[in-house]
Amino acid sequence: MNMDLPGNGYFENKNILPLIRVSGIAALLQLIVITVGIVITAGLGPKPDSAYEYYVMMQESKFIGLLTDDFYSIILVSLYLFTFSGLFFVVMKNNFSLSIFATLLTFTAVILCISSHSGFSLMHLSDLYWVATDETTKSGLIAAGEAVIAQNIWNSSSAFFSGIFLQGGGVLISAAMLGDKNFRKLTIFSGFIANGLDLVQHLVHYFAPSPAEIILYIAGPFYIIWFLMLSLDLFKLVKLIKSH
Repeated sequence: MNMDLPGNGYFENKNILPLIRVSGIAALLQLIVITVGIVITAGLGPKPDSAYEYYVMMQESKFIGLLTDDFYSIILVSLYLFTFSGLFFVVMKNNFSLSIFATLLTFTAVILCISSHSGFSLMHLSDLYWVATDETTKSGLIAAGEAVIAQNIWNSSSAFFSGIFLQGGGVLISAAMLGDKNFRKLTIFSGFIANGLDLVQHLVHYFAPSPAEIILYIAGPFYIIWFLMLSLDLFKLVKLIKSH
């Protein structure tokens, strides 16, 4: 397969080769994290329904508490900062407009998602709850915990828009890859399907949670394919650049 080296001076001087390598590594790490996340979700079961249940879990094991509160999802989302950093420079020659919008939306989504994660706040409130000696203080800490849960990565306005931006960015970057010989068709279409289905479920899960959950289960395997193929294409591009 003939590949088009994106950029001119960038690739002649190999200035962004480290960025592309880091993007390939980040995509591979995302593949690992999403696979581990599936195992964790299956092993730990559903999330607690209340702040008190989180406090009990945090008291027994802060590590398990963080995992149950989707800390692995925060790692997965944070890695997009690295995946898209080099990916943008690869794709921009093929479609600059779509690639810049995809990258901006994705970076914004990462910031919104991290800022709305509730794990460490619940850990702090749990510590306060178990040393509190009167019921009034404990009731206040339970109320504070419920407020934190209401603002987490699933329930807040930040969560709603971060989902739209993140999956929308994935759809846009896949569209920007169309016609780019640096990426296999499987990479492009798995990206369309994974991010597109995830975007649909994100929009409908507020009023139709059961169908949304089914859609998410369908999207999951396509995410695994996407991250795998994305890392393979980026590593292949690194070798091509080094040979020129």
